[in-house]
Amino acid sequence: MAGSLFFLRPVFADENDTAAVNMLIPSICKLVIDGSDQTINLLKDASGEEAYEKGYAKGKKNSPALVVDSNTNWKLSVKVGSDWSKVGKYKKATEDIELKIKSNTGHQTGFTDFTPLSLASQEIARHDTGTGDDIYKGRYRIRLDWEKDIPGSYSIVIVFTLSTQSF
Repeated sequence: MAGSLFFLRPVFADENDTAAVNMLIPSICKLVIDGSDQTINLLKDASGEEAYEKGYAKGKKNSPALVVDSNTNWKLSVKVGSDWSKVGKYKKATEDIELKIKSNTGHQTGFTDFTPLSLASQEIARHDTGTGDDIYKGRYRIRLDWEKDIPGSYSIVIVFTLSTQSF
């Protein structure tokens, strides 16, 4: 048998190669706001008289509710985006709207009591690492003055910002 090969065991062939998987994850954050739009009606159940006597009217409890998600360090802040609308010739003072925030996350840095808002950004919370579903429950309070706050419809725009920029 010239030219024949015989193997005592079966012969197998294997060949390996590699593949790489790369993924780029940028800084990502998400802010969900529930109950951000509110109407405080002082016509209801003579609540207007009581509110003027106290010097303020309160918004709904736990409203707005802010939910923070971030994969890196973050900061949550608030500011007045558009000041009070005029009623006749009268313009309510920006700081007449106040905000209080409750949170059990341990990341809150401000607004633990009613704090006047302003046109400048004010910090509510921050953290040095990412977080998932941090909840911040707020409540608005609007100062009232018998002599200044005339009948009319008042509105103001509040802006909440979640940022992952370095600070």
